Order: sequence, then C-alpha cells, then structure tokens
Amino acid sequence: MTAAAPGNPKVLDEMRGLLLDRRRELLRQVAQVETDLQWLETDVESEQLEAGQEQALAGLLERLDEHDRAEITAIEQALARIESGEYGTCKACGAPIPLARQRAMPSADCCLACADMREALRRT
Repeated sequence: MTAAAPGNPKVLDEMRGLLLDRRRELLRQVAQVETDLQWLETDVESEQLEAGQEQALAGLLERLDEHDRAEITAIEQALARIESGEYGTCKACGAPIPLARQRAMPSADCCLACADMREALRRT
C-alpha cells in the first residue's frame, strides 16, 4: 500500500479539494433538511399526512441532519490537520495513513487497523 508523505503538497491539495467539495455538498444537504423540517413544523399540508408518518419523517430528517453535522465536523478537523501538518498520520499509532484510504475517506484520522480497533471497542 502506498502512503502519502504527510507533507506532500500535491496530495494535500488534492485532499483539501475533496474535503471542501464534500463540505459544500453537506452544507447544502443540511440547509435542505432544515427547510424540510420547517415545512413539517408549519403543518402546511398536514391533512395529506397522517400524524405518525409526519413524526417518522421528521425523526429521519433530524437523524440525517445529525449525521451530516458530524461529517462536517470531521471534515473541519481534517482541514485543520492539513494546516497543522498532521494530516496523513494516524492519530492512534503515528503511522502514515495509506493514500488509498485518504482518497476513499479524506476525513480519516487513523489508519484502517486503528479504525477497526476503535470500532471494535465501540461495540463492546
């Protein structure tokens, strides 16, 4: 597996671009979800929706919003790591994060082995 040197300007520019594009997309999604939630709260067409369906939809939109906000936070942290020179280095073990992982998940803050370990600990 190829790992990008944490200070490689070409890779950092590529990752910064991917992160900024994803952040823009998420911010648009969050804005749309918030608009949808406001629509539900105003009961504009409540006669067309049963109360149970409306509550389920509102709950789903809120959860999606929370997920998007969490992803935006991870993106902001990744951008901060780029600026500080820490991007591309696993926060858990200090090893370089493989370039393939960076490209697949630009906000990743750890290598796949450490991410797997982190997930296993969450499940217990």
